[in-house]
Amino acid sequence: MPVRSSNARRCHTADQKQILMEPKTSPAARNTILVVDDEWQSVDSLSTILEHEDYIVHRATSGKEGLAILERERVDLVLLDVSMPVLDGFETLARIRVHKRTQDIPVIFLTGYMRGSLHMERGFNLGVNEYLVKPIETEELLVRVRSILRMSLAEKKVKQLQTDFFSMLVHDLRGPLSAVSTFTQMMLENSGMDAEERTEMLTITGNACEHMLGIVNDLLDISKLESDYVTLNCERKDINASIGSSMARMKPLAVAKAIRLQKAFAPDLPELMIDRQKIEQVMDNLIANAIKFTLNGGAVTVTTEFGQIPQNRLAPNGAMLPAIEVCVSDTGVGIAANDIPYLFDKYRQLKTKSISVAKGTGLGLAICKNIVEAHGGDIWVKSEDGKGSSFFFRLPLIPGESA
Repeated sequence: MPVRSSNARRCHTADQKQILMEPKTSPAARNTILVVDDEWQSVDSLSTILEHEDYIVHRATSGKEGLAILERERVDLVLLDVSMPVLDGFETLARIRVHKRTQDIPVIFLTGYMRGSLHMERGFNLGVNEYLVKPIETEELLVRVRSILRMSLAEKKVKQLQTDFFSMLVHDLRGPLSAVSTFTQMMLENSGMDAEERTEMLTITGNACEHMLGIVNDLLDISKLESDYVTLNCERKDINASIGSSMARMKPLAVAKAIRLQKAFAPDLPELMIDRQKIEQVMDNLIANAIKFTLNGGAVTVTTEFGQIPQNRLAPNGAMLPAIEVCVSDTGVGIAANDIPYLFDKYRQLKTKSISVAKGTGLGLAICKNIVEAHGGDIWVKSEDGKGSSFFFRLPLIPGESA
């Protein structure tokens, strides 16, 4: 199979066995790719291209040989010819998809056929990720390979996050459930327990139930917000008053760590159309996080001021609308730069060696993001590792009103 290319990037025939390409400017990730095709010339040509891009390549000239390699090697992507004797690409793919070890490996079909609907439907029903039609251009091959590998890596990260999350969830629920079960049984079996002992056990049991209820509420909140099932009960409200209520609730947490919880509110802010309860939920999360990640004796400051928000969040450089901007800043441990892009993702929990923190669902900031965006606002963070963090969100003014 000849591999077609343009300009300097050209893969020659097997007899020539050489490739003329520009030098790479940066090495590709060392992913492993299996090339399976009954034509050795095709295997050799494709493998040479991929090896030049710093991929590790395994070669096979039959479906049976390819499956044997998959049994013993870690492979990140399979390039699989459709038309092969004995085991064709469809049968080989079917066998790949039934084994736990290989079922999630992405597969690109190599085919000399045109992309007929029945042909493609059969492949996609079996779980193929992409088709490449022979003769294959070098640039198209590399673009498809990089794209599939990026998507596969992203899916693996999401699955790992979900696995970690559910492991944490089971761990966090098991402790409180064990406490509830143990103390309930003790109170049932010990009728002679004095009032003080009974009160202590009931207090512990109540705290355990409250902890579990918080976890369940987080799960319900994120589920409703992402499914658009939630209804905002918006009314004209004073944002400063709502934030003040949240700060009052959080004050005991700050006092326990000798943290100064202070405010700098802009006066005479216009009222906003907000769901007061949900905006206070955002503030509760942001202030609680700020306190959690601030060392004893530090400070957490909440500010409000006039601002502007893009009329279209998808085109942030366009027209701007008047808004109110809220900031929760702290003198805490800060956030590493590589963690910031993922901070509002589900199941993400900030990891720091500087401070010990209580476990949670990791959903708090994702919930904040959903609530703020449901109000037509946006939320972001500025932080530097070891130098504190500032979380911002903006809410648009009521249409027709101005700052």
